[in-house]
Amino acid sequence: MTWFTKWALRNRAAVVFSVIVSILFGVFSYTTIPMELMPSADQPYITVSAVGNGMDAVTMDEQVTKPIEKALTGIKGKRNVIAETGNNFTQMMITFESDTDLREAKQQIQENLSMVNLPNGVMKPYVVLLNTSQIPVVYLGLTFDKEIGNKEVNLVENEILPQFKSIKGVGNVMSYGGKNQQVMIKVDPAKLADAQIPLEKMYMLLQGKNATVAVGEQTLNNEATSIIVTGKIEKLEDVKNLKLNAATQLKDVAEVTMEKDTKSITHMNGKNFIQLIVQKDSTSNAVTMGKQVEEVAKKIDEDYKGTLEASVFINLADTVLNSINAMTREVLTGALFAALIIWLFLKSFRMTLITIVSIPLSLCITMILLSFFGVTLNILTLGGIAVSVGRLVDDSIVVVENIYRRKKEKTLTPASIVASVKEVSAAITSSTLTTVAVFLPMLLASGGLRDLIGPFAITITCSLLASLLVSLTVVPMLSQRMMKKVKEQKHKKGTFYPKVLRWSLNHKWLPILISVLVIAGSIGLFATMPKGSVDQKDSAYLSIWLRYQSGTQFKDIENGIKRMENLLSEQKDVVNHIVQVGNNAEAAQFGELQDPNQVQFMAFLKEGADSVKVVQKLRNEKEQFPGAELTANTSGLMGENKTTVSVDVIGNNEKDIQQAADKIKNTFEGIDGVQKVETNEENQKPTVTVTVDSTVASAQEISQSIQAMIKPAVIGSVEIDGRSTLVQLGALQEINTADDLRKLQLMTPEGPTVLGSIATIKESDELGTIYSKDGHHYLQVNAVVNAKKMVDVAGEINKQLAVWKQDKTFGEGTSAEITGSAMQSSDELMELGKLALFSIGIVFMILLVTLKSFRASIAILLTLPLAAIGSLLGLVISKSSIDISSGIGMLMLVGIVVTNAIVLVDRIRHNEETMSIREAIMEAGTVRLRPILMTAFATVFAMVPLLFAHESAMSFNLVGKGLAVVVIFGLLVSTFLTLIVIPTFYELFHFRKAKKQRQHRSAVSVEMNVT
Repeated sequence: MTWFTKWALRNRAAVVFSVIVSILFGVFSYTTIPMELMPSADQPYITVSAVGNGMDAVTMDEQVTKPIEKALTGIKGKRNVIAETGNNFTQMMITFESDTDLREAKQQIQENLSMVNLPNGVMKPYVVLLNTSQIPVVYLGLTFDKEIGNKEVNLVENEILPQFKSIKGVGNVMSYGGKNQQVMIKVDPAKLADAQIPLEKMYMLLQGKNATVAVGEQTLNNEATSIIVTGKIEKLEDVKNLKLNAATQLKDVAEVTMEKDTKSITHMNGKNFIQLIVQKDSTSNAVTMGKQVEEVAKKIDEDYKGTLEASVFINLADTVLNSINAMTREVLTGALFAALIIWLFLKSFRMTLITIVSIPLSLCITMILLSFFGVTLNILTLGGIAVSVGRLVDDSIVVVENIYRRKKEKTLTPASIVASVKEVSAAITSSTLTTVAVFLPMLLASGGLRDLIGPFAITITCSLLASLLVSLTVVPMLSQRMMKKVKEQKHKKGTFYPKVLRWSLNHKWLPILISVLVIAGSIGLFATMPKGSVDQKDSAYLSIWLRYQSGTQFKDIENGIKRMENLLSEQKDVVNHIVQVGNNAEAAQFGELQDPNQVQFMAFLKEGADSVKVVQKLRNEKEQFPGAELTANTSGLMGENKTTVSVDVIGNNEKDIQQAADKIKNTFEGIDGVQKVETNEENQKPTVTVTVDSTVASAQEISQSIQAMIKPAVIGSVEIDGRSTLVQLGALQEINTADDLRKLQLMTPEGPTVLGSIATIKESDELGTIYSKDGHHYLQVNAVVNAKKMVDVAGEINKQLAVWKQDKTFGEGTSAEITGSAMQSSDELMELGKLALFSIGIVFMILLVTLKSFRASIAILLTLPLAAIGSLLGLVISKSSIDISSGIGMLMLVGIVVTNAIVLVDRIRHNEETMSIREAIMEAGTVRLRPILMTAFATVFAMVPLLFAHESAMSFNLVGKGLAVVVIFGLLVSTFLTLIVIPTFYELFHFRKAKKQRQHRSAVSVEMNVT
């Protein structure tokens, strides 16, 4: 590796030019790399959503859900299909094995669904695979004081949306809400009979009235002329004036009105609104685009004052900028701390400057490489820089310290500099490569975990390799120029460490005993420590739910919505609040269908407001909603800030399923860490079953007749206010009770017939919402748990499930299994564990190649259990759990802690050429003490800012406090133990050779004394 050093010393001008170019292009890359919140990663599931028209839950389950479930059989990599079916909707979530290609799976699902025949009135299912790159950058609302009609919708689509779509970098703008109005025709049966107009004519009312037909070409005035016959209905008045016969118009026998959709609500701050969702394209900067969208929104607000009000309630551009600024601030603070530590050790401004030049230069080279690899600047790539900033000076510290040490012995010449670098080049190269070898295997992780931590690994790899290059080129060149004038500092040689080291070498049993105890303690502590998921403590908004029983009338739900809106308006800290109720195609395309009896409010607070306090206030108002269950939680980008462990109970017998669910629920309540237990028990809904006498009439014909009498029917569409508007024929008869249905008169081929005379009418309670898993009805028990104890709770319930399975506690055919976030977190921790073992194997291979000694490599690997005890103790002291963030930290330690051991052992092996093993160890320990402490403390103090970093609610905090705690405590403990334990084991592994050397030395000493 000294080739780089020799070249740099011979070509100083080229090196200087390269440094300037690297800085310029690095700064340019930083300003041009697209900024976003998260790297692109697919969610580990696909949703399939379908909306029906007037179909109850049981019918939807039979005619929609089950056919779709059959079509999903055989999808590659499919783990489970979980379906929720309710009135007019069904939504399925298909989960997959972690190594599945989800885009290929989505395409296969779409192909399979294209062959499914669904009933009339059921929309084509939406297949949705969410990706973090599709996370909308801006959510804004357009509120209107009056009812949103066709004119308002046209205004938004024709004038407002184009202004946002024209912004550079905008990939897509979607609108939600403002559903079209419809023309409702309510016929008066008595007037219709008096006018002697058959009901069938009403269904044919619009036929041919609103059409454009080309008759063909005809020669007129000696020219070939096209003849077109057209008829247009463009006003509500035109509909009212439609002639039914020579003497009767439609308005004479029916009430014709424009009506809104009475089964959906879209409100912002209590007003009707249309929500706009703005997504960026794949190459744009989220910050720049978000600011431009906000500026356009302000302009629209001014231009359309009095007509609408445009307000942004979520702008991820602010979040991205704040997160990036915060992480950049932590990087700079960490670099400052590292520089301070180096100065305290070296006590020379020039030498400190030579050393820390590797930080900005390495970062600039990293930015150029990230731009080349197409990696965006996001919270994880910046996190990678933050955690590696302390390591960027490690190689330079070792080089500078070795050059300075040799400078004391002789004058500083190019040859001496090359010799100094050569002495440590193998050590710093192998130590850097071992760290890189830990991070590169992260790219082998599967699924969404790889997509998330891949850019993190690439960033650290690029920065470490850049720092190695800088330490071998720029640092020696600067040392030649600047170190000549460095005054030699008289560092007092310490005697404490050599004494302790010598005593340990003479009393090996103690370091060995300590090592065994440390390893045993690490295993025991890991087994007993809580293992959880990444906890989001911050709040981006509040999520408030009102859950009503199935069968609740819409007007009662509407009243509850009004009460909650008034309650939120009274909260001083609430800036905006929105609510959306009703299932439609717009909700389906986002995979967000839900039970219409469940209403969700999103409340956005003032900056600095106490979200927990507001949540508690809202929870205390539950008495205002006697017909509903009120829940309120803080929420972030990943949803509500609550961690759940879910158990699915599947079976063939509803009674056995219920008993098993009750048993699991009771068990959950007794486990430490469980805060609340909920189930998705199916709500019962009043149902009337009409059983037709098949010998008298056809069930299908009777159902069509009933539907025609009591349900509105779409009979066509007309163009009103420039917008296609549905025309519905209202119900001909109001039905309020089952007895009204029994007395309903229907037209049959035999004439008017009372329904009760040809059918049996029976009232019962049926399922209002049906949950199924892999085609079987099931119950889900959800335990809301402390995030730090999630894996522990899951483990405890899993043990109990295994016992019940062995004892056959549940009924025949009934089973239960853990699902959801608990399984995902356990899988991710398991994945990180596999990566750690793989990384250790690669590290060991690199050590064998570079050191060419099996025993020396084993001695170095002993640093890993020493680091483990430190990191686990750190988690205990900081009251943190083992989660994905701390798991990545432990993975980092594998590469970081062996660095010091490599530097120490490399020096020992170098000394062995001229010294005995004991002398080599003592000399190496004394000489390498200062660089080892400098690199360790520089890394530790560079990580300190992450301990106090603000964790945003709008990001997934993989790089945060847990990672910093693990690295800091693990590195501190391992460094101090490494200085004692590694030399001890090294001599132990060379016991025979060391013993012979000591015996030989004693014999020589005796001979000299005799002489």
